Formats: sequence, structure tokens, C-alpha cells
Amino acid sequence: MKSEMNQAKYPALVSTAVALVLCCLSHSAMAVSTAQQQTIAEEALKAQEQCFKQMYRDTNAYAQCVRDMRNAQARAPLKKLGIEYFGFVGALSYARVGHMNSTQIAGEFLKDYRQTQKQVGISDAALCSTIAGDCTVRIAQIREMEAAPPKQTGMRVQCINRICSMVPAE
Repeated sequence: MKSEMNQAKYPALVSTAVALVLCCLSHSAMAVSTAQQQTIAEEALKAQEQCFKQMYRDTNAYAQCVRDMRNAQARAPLKKLGIEYFGFVGALSYARVGHMNSTQIAGEFLKDYRQTQKQVGISDAALCSTIAGDCTVRIAQIREMEAAPPKQTGMRVQCINRICSMVPAE
């Protein structure tokens, strides 16, 4: 009788153990995703702190700063993605107010971050949550820009009274 009770309990114990392992694996996968998002968010914040201040005066300096940071993280796809994604979001924020060349820079970083995003395997919603803002609007802007990419405009140097700046070529 006792032997029959132990045999009856054994399948229940095994199924409980399997459920516990699956539960732990599931939580582990969520932790990795959260850790990935945290890494992306941290790199985006570093890019913001280091490069965004240049956007107001010189969009090309901003873009070069982001490119330099990205190239330094070429072997770390999560960090690279955070930098590229901020490059896009930062340029997009200035494109709304018509800042010269910011739309083209946003288009450049959109193309770049999409490639890295595919490599990393993170969804638009999860990536969007790594930088503060309205994700519904931002994802709609991404779709819009992908449907109609900005035209690349040539730039030229214009000097007035020995002060030179880059302006769109006509």
C-alpha cells in the first residue's frame, strides 16, 4: 500500500519540478531582456550626455560625435544599439523644429539602428522604452520615415566675414 502511494506521488513531484524549472527559465529570460534594455538605456544616456549638447549649434558635429561613440562600441551590439537609437531620437527631436540637416541625420541613424536592432532581436516597443518619450508617437514617426526616407542634401561651406558654416547646397 505504501509503495503504491509513493508511485502515485512520484509523477506529481516530477511535474512540479518541471513546472518550477520552466518558471525559473521564464523569469531568467525576462531578466536578460530587462538587462539588455538597461544596457541600451545606459548607452543612450551616455550618448545624450556626450553628444546632444552639440546638436543646437552644429548637427554635423552631433552626428560625428554619435558615430564616434558607435564605432567605439562596434563589438558590443547592445551598447551600439543604444547609441544609434539615441542618435536617431535626438536628431528626430530637432527635425520637428526644422533644424538644418537633422532629418537626414535621423534617417542615417534609423537605417543604422534598424540593422543592429535586427541583430540583437529586440522589438520596437521594448527598444522605445529605453528612452523617455511617447512610444506610440515615436513608433509612428519611425514607420513614416521608413515609408518616405529623407532625401540626402548636399552641404557646402559658406563664409561671411571670415566666419564659416555649413549650409545646404542649392
